This record gives sequence, structure tokens and C-alpha cells, in this order.
Amino acid sequence: MKKLVILAMLLATAAQAQAQTQSQTPPAEPAAQGQPPGAQVMYACPGGTDFSAAFSKDGDLATISVPGQPEVELSRQPSGSGFAFGDSYYELRGRGREATLTAGGRSMRCHAIGRPGEPPRTYQGGGLTITLFPDGIFRLRDRSGADETVDLGQWAQEVDGGVRMVLRGGTVARRVFREDDGDKLVAENGSVLERAATADPIDDRLRLTGLYRDTQTGGLFTECLTGRTFEVAPSGAEPDMERAWTEATPSKEAQLHVEIVGRFVSGELRAERFLSLKRDGACATLAPRSSALRETEWRVTEIDGERPAYDDWRQRPRLRLDDHGKFSGSTGCNSMSGSYQLDPDGLRFEPATTTLIGCPPNLAAAEKRFLDALSAVRQAQLAGTTLDLLDANGKRRLRLEARGR
Repeated sequence: MKKLVILAMLLATAAQAQAQTQSQTPPAEPAAQGQPPGAQVMYACPGGTDFSAAFSKDGDLATISVPGQPEVELSRQPSGSGFAFGDSYYELRGRGREATLTAGGRSMRCHAIGRPGEPPRTYQGGGLTITLFPDGIFRLRDRSGADETVDLGQWAQEVDGGVRMVLRGGTVARRVFREDDGDKLVAENGSVLERAATADPIDDRLRLTGLYRDTQTGGLFTECLTGRTFEVAPSGAEPDMERAWTEATPSKEAQLHVEIVGRFVSGELRAERFLSLKRDGACATLAPRSSALRETEWRVTEIDGERPAYDDWRQRPRLRLDDHGKFSGSTGCNSMSGSYQLDPDGLRFEPATTTLIGCPPNLAAAEKRFLDALSAVRQAQLAGTTLDLLDANGKRRLRLEARGR
């Protein structure tokens, strides 16, 4: 019964869920690529419900969590490459930052958000203090004006031509920065924020809006700007929230829009003041979260507008960018590696070094087209799980899809 509950929670809103099956097993890859992206990972699932996964130190167990629902523990399963966990009902299978969750024969594609496995990072400058959490959430203190304000929301690296850091919050809808060597953020007005030696969680009081409901184990609050669901501490204004929800709710599963003043302490929300409840209130739709450009394996689907045909899908060219300016992959016949440059102005690949395996004529021709297109790339556009690489004239030379299995 518990599994049926969490299945409904995970897949009820997946409008286009489909089975993600492969008829062939891809070739084995280095063990480092077969590990999850971090010990604690938050997965965004377009069309479905986001969830978190915790992976044990020994690599034998994955625990899937949705706030307010029973946890599901999955054991490590054999996999030709990537990672796989499952039981007789569930399967979580992935490669790098991409993953597919299957339950009851239905699947949804998901990708890790933020920077799993890294500690929170705080940047300061220009009157701003910004803390970026590894699950894609930020908190911000702004002292640049007459009054100090505190904000929160989602952060993401967005790729549209070049790469930039984008924060979407409440006090300012969109803030854009460029990253400088990982130790600085440069705002559009030129002000520089430098990375602090220690992270500041910014656990100040915040005016929060979200969806609240009461459960047998306590209150749950889904904050509007982040989309995250938090357990509400049973103190402060929580009894007032529960009372108002009980009087107004049409059912035990209903989530009602509330406004509170609260703070986050050790991952828990403490409501200090209950302000209002609206029966018909709703959160605004959040911007969709795309796959990450780096540390994701991309599989080529088009070269210069044409879909190349291969006898074996494993012959499709693959591309992977790491966090240190290096790329690797396959031309479809030979392995390749090299360096790339990525900044707010665009994306450029240095000539690739390849192995020298002799290729059949059709694969040799496709390899040349792929390498010629890659060397001409000057811009990148990323939306969802699709990556387009364009030349200096804006012509799309390559289209790639994030590989989740």
C-alpha cells in the first residue's frame, strides 16, 4: 500500500510518461561514470513530481523521498553502464546527472539540479550576500538600498548563446550573473561578488507564500518560489495554520494557499506568524528546469539538420563536458577528447584528439561531418533535455539529447 501511495504521488501528474527501455546494452564505461552525481541528489522531473534520492556510502542502497510520503529503499542492480537501483516494483536508472524513474511500468525522465555533492557557497559584494545551496535553491540578503531585504528562490546555470548564472526569486524576478573562475559572480551592472570563506545560510525571517496541508505526521508547506516541500515544526504559528486549514479544507488531501512569516532551521520550516489563508489561492508556475550542460552525457540526434542513420544506436556520437574545460566522447567510431571554452559570449571547442581505429565508409563519413560541425560551434542553446550547438552565423550544426540510461 505504501508503494502505491508514493507511486501516485510521483506519477499522477506525469502527462507524457512513457516507458524508457533499451533493446541493447551499451558498452562498459569507466566506473567513475557509473556513480550517482552525489550522495544527496534533488531530481527535477518535467511533467512529474520532483523527488530526492540519498545514496549510501557503500553504493548499495538508494532511498527515494517525497515529503509527507513513506520513503522507498532500492537495492543496487546490475547495469551495463551508469547506475541502477530497484526492487520488484521500482527502478531508478541513470547516467551522470540524468535519470529515469520507473514504477508500475510507467517512467519519467528526471535530471539532477543544482550541484549535488558540493557544499553551500556564499558570495558577497555590492551590498548583496547570496548563498547557493546544492539542491538549486538560493537565499539572498540585499543591503544595497535604504532597507535590508531577504529573498529566496531557484538558481540555475542557463545556456542561451553562452552560459550565465540566473536567480529567480520574489523581490527581484530575475537576476543574472556570470561566473568568474568559480570564485566570483559578476552582476550585469559590473559589481563583483566574491566567494566567502564560509557559507552563510541566511536563516533570517522571511515572508513566505505556499501551499499547506496537515498530515498524520505533521504539517507540510510547499513554498511557491522554490517549489520545495518542507516539514513544519510543531511550534510557533503551526497550530494556527492547522486550525485554519481544518476549518477551510474540502478534503484531507487538499493543499491551501497560506502566507506566513517564518525561517528555515536545519532543513525544517519554523512558522513564527500566520498571516492569511486563501481557499482559491495558487502558486505561480515555476520556470522549467533544464538538464545541466556540464557533467551530462549528450547523444547526437541531428548533424546539420539531418538525422544520421546507424545500424547500432551505440554508434551515435556522444559528447560530455566536465567542469574543468575538458570534453570527451565518441565520434561514433573513435573515442575523442579535447578542451573547450565556455563563457557568457559562447561555446568553442578546440580540435579534438581521436583514436585511429579504421571505420567503415559510412561511419567515417558521419565522423567527419560530426567533427567538422563540432569545430564550427560558437553558441549553445539548452532547453529541457535538448542541446543545440550553433555556428557563428546562428545555424544549428548539432542537436543532442541528454542521455538518461
